[in-house]
Amino acid sequence: MINYVNWLYESSVLIAGTILIYQLFLKRKTTFTFNRIFLLSGLTLALLLPFSPLNLFSTSGSNDDFAVLLTPVTIVSGNVKSLFTSPAYEWQTARIIYGFGVILFLIRLIHGLIKLGYWSQTTMFARHGRFKVAFLPGNFSPFSFFNLVFIGQNDYTEEEINQIIAHEISHSSKWHSADIILLESVLIFQWFNPFVWLLRRYLEETHEFQADREVIQQGVSLVNYKKLLLYQRTGARLELVNSFHKSFIKKRFIMMTKNNNTQKRTTLFATIALLTFFIGFMACNQTEENAVVAESGEVLKSGSGTEVYDMVEEMPEFPGGDKELVKFLVNNTNYPDKAVQNQLEGRAFVKFIINVNGKVTNPEIVRSSGHSILDEEAIRVVSSLPDWTPGKLKGEVVNVNFTVPINFQLSSGNVPSPK
Repeated sequence: MINYVNWLYESSVLIAGTILIYQLFLKRKTTFTFNRIFLLSGLTLALLLPFSPLNLFSTSGSNDDFAVLLTPVTIVSGNVKSLFTSPAYEWQTARIIYGFGVILFLIRLIHGLIKLGYWSQTTMFARHGRFKVAFLPGNFSPFSFFNLVFIGQNDYTEEEINQIIAHEISHSSKWHSADIILLESVLIFQWFNPFVWLLRRYLEETHEFQADREVIQQGVSLVNYKKLLLYQRTGARLELVNSFHKSFIKKRFIMMTKNNNTQKRTTLFATIALLTFFIGFMACNQTEENAVVAESGEVLKSGSGTEVYDMVEEMPEFPGGDKELVKFLVNNTNYPDKAVQNQLEGRAFVKFIINVNGKVTNPEIVRSSGHSILDEEAIRVVSSLPDWTPGKLKGEVVNVNFTVPINFQLSSGNVPSPK
C-alpha cells in the first residue's frame, strides 16, 4: 500500500502535469465543457492513480524487486557524518506544520458550510423553477450554491437581476458547486501545492465562461451584459460558492466574443498529452523507485524450503528504530578514496533479508550505482548491521526482505572546478 507521503508526492506531480498540459493546449480555447472535464479528470486521476494496484510496467528481472524501501541515506565525500535526508526533528517539524495547515483548511471548509447552512435556514427564498433565490442585506457579489442563489440588495434594475439569476442558475444547473467542494476538500490535504491552487483558479474561470456563454445564448444583449459585469462591486465572498464577481472580467469579455468552434484537434492533442504524461510518469515511478509490496503473509521468494516475506504483521525492527538505523549507516559507511579520486558518484540499492534470528543475510545489489567500488562499500556496510528484532507472521518468526538506497555524493570540495 502506498504511504501517505508518496501519495502527496505522486499526486502533486500528476496535478502539475495536468496544469502544464492545460496551459499549453486549452487555457485560451473556448472548449469550456471539455476544459472542465479535462481539469476534473486530471485531478481525479492524479488522486487515485497512486493507489492503483496494477503494475503494468513491471519486468521479470529481480533488479526491480526492491521489497520494502527504507529511508534513503546520502554519504558525502570528505564527511561521512553528513546526511541529506532530513533529520528526525526537522521531519517532525514539517509534519507539525503540515498538520496545522490541514486543520486550518478543514476548519475553513466546515465554517463555510455552516455559514451557508445558517443562511439557507434563516433566509426567505423566492421560487424560480427548481431554484431558490434570496436577497440578502449587504454589499457583496451574487453567488450560488447548488440550487440556492443569493443576491445582495444592490441597486440593480429588473433586467440586471434577471441576468444575474440566469448566470447563477447556469452555475447551479451544471453542478459547479460540486466542483468547488471537491477542490476545497483536496486543498485540505494539499494546501501547500501551488498547482492545486492554479487548478482551482482555472476551474473557476471555466465556470464563469460557461455561465457567461449560456446567458448570452439566451438572447441577452452583449453590451448590457458587459455593463452589468463592470457595475458589479466586490464584497464579501465565500470560498465555497460560485460568484458573479469582477475578477476575470477582461478574460470573460474576450471569451464572450471569441469564435466558438469545436477545436476537435486541440482537445484530441490535450487528451493524448495527458494520458501520455500519466502513463509515462507511472511507468518511470514503478521502474525507478516503487517497491513491490505484497499483502501481509504473501510469499515473495522460496528457496531450500525457506520462505521469505515482503510484509508481515510484525515487521523486523532495528535496535532503536529507523532513526538509529540511519545513524548507523551514516556513521559506518566510508566513501572510498579511489571513488573520490576518480570523481565517482551514484546510488546503490541493497536488498537484504532479516532472518528468523534477526540477523542480516543475503545482501545483494538490486540496482547498481554504476560503479563496483561503491556497490561493494554499500554491501559491506549493510552486512555489518547488528541483529534486529525478527519479524513475525501469525505469531511465528519469519524471514523478511528489505531494501535500502545508499547514495554516494561528492562534496563541493571534491568536485573539480569548471575550466
